[in-house]
Parts: sequence; C-alpha cells; structure tokens
Amino acid sequence: MHLPRLLPAVLVITLTTGCGAQSAPTALTPAEAVARQAEDSAGVKVTKIVRLDYGEAMPTPPADGDTIVPVNIGEYSESRTTGVLRLGTAASDLTTTYHRTNIPEDLKSVIPDDLSYMTTRAISIGGSGTYEQRADRSDVPAGKTWLHHGDAGCGMAARLAGNLDARAVLSPQVLRRLAAPAPSSGEVIDGVATVVHAGSAAQTEFVVPAPGDDPVMAAQLRERVRQTEVSWRLWVGQDGLPRRVRLVTTDPEAEEGIPRTTVTEIDFTGWGSTVSVEPPPEDQVHETGSCLAPEPG
Repeated sequence: MHLPRLLPAVLVITLTTGCGAQSAPTALTPAEAVARQAEDSAGVKVTKIVRLDYGEAMPTPPADGDTIVPVNIGEYSESRTTGVLRLGTAASDLTTTYHRTNIPEDLKSVIPDDLSYMTTRAISIGGSGTYEQRADRSDVPAGKTWLHHGDAGCGMAARLAGNLDARAVLSPQVLRRLAAPAPSSGEVIDGVATVVHAGSAAQTEFVVPAPGDDPVMAAQLRERVRQTEVSWRLWVGQDGLPRRVRLVTTDPEAEEGIPRTTVTEIDFTGWGSTVSVEPPPEDQVHETGSCLAPEPG
C-alpha cells in the first residue's frame, strides 16, 4: 500500500539531483582554455598596436646649414600588426606596418610619416623557422623576396628578456601570471562579456626558461631588464579565452633612442578558426645563417 506513494518521490529526487550536476560545469582558467584550443591546433585572429614613448626629446640629425631641432621621435612611434596564430603547431602569419604619429605640426613638411617601405610580413612555422619579407632589406639577393632562418635559438634573447608578443601572451606560464589577480567586471568585446584581471610585476617574472638556454645570456638579460616594470589588463570571456590584453612596459633606465614606455594592445578574435599557414614558394626564399631582427633596425 505504501509503494505507489514512495516510488514517485524517489524518482523526483533522482531527477533533480542529476539536473543540478549537469548545470554546473567547471570553469576553465585562461591557460586551460587556450591549451584546449591548442589540442585541436585551432587558430585565432590577432590585431596588435604598439605605441612607443621615447621620453625626453631627441635631436634630429641636421642637414648642412640647418640647426638641430629636438624632436621626441625615433625611427617610428607606432606599429600595427594583423594576422593569425595557429595554436599547437606554433605557426603564425603576421604583417606589421610602421607609422610616425608624434610628428610636431610645424615639422610635418620636414619629417616624413610614410613608412610603408618598412612593412614586414613574417611567417613562422614550428620546426621550420621564420620567413621574413620586407622590401627595403639590403640583404635579399636579386630575384628573391623572402629571407629564411631555421635556427631555434634565434628567439632566445627576446624570450629570456621576458618580451610579451602575441604568442608569448598565450603561453600557459604567462597566462597563469596575467590571470592571477582577482577579476573584476569588464566590458563586452567582440560580442562577448568579459572579466578583467589587472596587475603589475617586474618584466623578469615573464621569462620562460627552456632547455639549452645560454646561462650567460640569461644573466645578462636579467640584469638589463631588472628595472623594467609591466602593468597589464587582461580581458577574459566566459569560456576562459583571452579577448584582449593591454600591456604597459616602463624602462626608467632606457638609453637614448630606446623607448622609455611601450604600450601594447592585442585583440584576439575568431577563436577556433581554421588557419592555414604555409611557407613561401621555395624559389622566392633566400637562406640566411643569421637571425632576422623582429623589428626594423
């Protein structure tokens, strides 16, 4: 007589418990979310703007009979990069343009702002090195349009200095550091609600050592950047994936001609995109034994 009343009650309890367990998935950290994307070698689109501040005014080289005019300007004051990263296979295809945006109004007729000749396209493929195309390079033989190097140690200096480019920002070690501060509410980016992690640290905290690193170079670079500070804001979507990062790097001991402050803003969109990164045609590539400079010099 009691079974008809007890059985439905047991069933209701069982169903309620099951639904509750399914509605509370474990949230992924940014490092975990990006690692999951890397398992499928998924791609992401990158847009990066870098703004340089050289601090005190620098003298411009005078022409014959001209006077020296102090101008707070270097070779360029802003770079803009667009392209794609393919995770897992460590491949990327990025094009960077360079601009002067801080020319004083009265010197715009003297100092050119057209730096299109410096436009640089870089294709990096894990295990195959880096290809670079830049029209004004004097070390590209006639009939070739690309330079290539396959030395895995060529990126060592930047990595040991803790430099944060788009790929470094997405590395698990760096993401864990950037996402360590407690989040606050952020704005909607690319249609996605975000939270923001904000903090600051010495640049040396972003050094990611690897087997085979030169210990002498590592010590020298740590000493060189020991005063450099990085402050950041990292915007993360509800899926744990980074949507934007803003980095402000300050070097109070920067030598003349070296930026004292660098502001880098990177947007990550199109997570999960199918990305194909292919090397240039072989007949257009010149092999070089030297590392390619990551920025114009």
